[in-house]
Amino acid sequence: MNLSTLKEEFHSFQNTDWMLLMVTVSLFLTQYVTAAVLLVFLGWTAYKKELWVSIKEQPGAIWIYLFIGIEIIVSFFANNLIGLVNALGMLLVMGFISVYRKQVHPKLFHYMINIMLIGSIFVGILALFQFADFSAQKGYDFFEFHIQNSPKRRIMATFDNANLYATMLEFWIFFCVYRFIQCKGLLKRIFYVVVGLFNFGLLYLTGCRTALLPLVVIIPLFFFLAREKKWLLLSLVGLGIGIILVFMEPDLIPRITDMSTLESRFKIWNCAWMGIQNYPIFGLGPQSYHLYYQMFNGHKAPHAHNIYVDSLASYGIVGTLLIIYYACRYLLPEIINVRLYDRQLFGLIIGFILIFLIHGLLDVTMNVLATALVFMMILNAGVLVKKD
Repeated sequence: MNLSTLKEEFHSFQNTDWMLLMVTVSLFLTQYVTAAVLLVFLGWTAYKKELWVSIKEQPGAIWIYLFIGIEIIVSFFANNLIGLVNALGMLLVMGFISVYRKQVHPKLFHYMINIMLIGSIFVGILALFQFADFSAQKGYDFFEFHIQNSPKRRIMATFDNANLYATMLEFWIFFCVYRFIQCKGLLKRIFYVVVGLFNFGLLYLTGCRTALLPLVVIIPLFFFLAREKKWLLLSLVGLGIGIILVFMEPDLIPRITDMSTLESRFKIWNCAWMGIQNYPIFGLGPQSYHLYYQMFNGHKAPHAHNIYVDSLASYGIVGTLLIIYYACRYLLPEIINVRLYDRQLFGLIIGFILIFLIHGLLDVTMNVLATALVFMMILNAGVLVKKD
């Protein structure tokens, strides 16, 4: 794309388009900055009388905001300050999504993805400096690539902890695969390959073993859904070689012999189950587990380290059913419809759902603004087929 074409495309962007891009950039600047930018964005769209119109047109809005309202009330009465902050964060995210659905178009969608990939390079460089610092503190050479077990001594860039950063890296790697297939120009494809491999290297350095599992599934599946037979075959061959290498040399996967975290998961789930039994209807609000481990003398953790357990423990039967109903009644039919018009976009959405479901078996990483925003942006990308 030449400079004149780029300028012409930028001139076609509306003010709300630019605001959406600003929110995208804020994802890399810590969640406090993201929250502030979201408040500005929602305040500006409310002033322009766009927010309320967008919410009224948002599919399933009554169920979305009923769920959030319940979580705010439950968290307040349970003295769950963390849950209250989480619920207010949900309000920001879903308010943003309402405007995003109304405003986003294919060109803007691809710019948002490309901005995230460019941003991933800058935070990746920061993460490498973090890795060098953590290594030096413990007497390791940088090029030993020694991954430490302590979560505080693993790279996190600007995303609070290594597991959250690993989730963002999963997203970016998958974006690279998606854009690689979409673009036919050699230089563009080289860019996506380089950025994808760079982020994969950083994913390795996070030491987050769980984050590797979704990639094993979603990349071949994406090629299958996109009907890219050549790349499907190559991905399966590469996956087969990787499995053989790991089988021959298990230490290729960092921290693979450390079973202490898995043992702690069982303790956490046992404590969470006690919470579910005692507060089955509404739970105690988002991230209730941090209250349950104190009540029942359980293993200390910020959440239940499993999205299925954590949902019941935090939202109870009522909240969990509201989420399932909203997803099945409103999002799922829209996503299935995408398959008829854009198989690559359909593969991207299905891949994101699988990241959520597979990574969520052993962790909960969608409870912060950056991961939740990107995840919901992709789940709602089905609206693009109506605008193409």
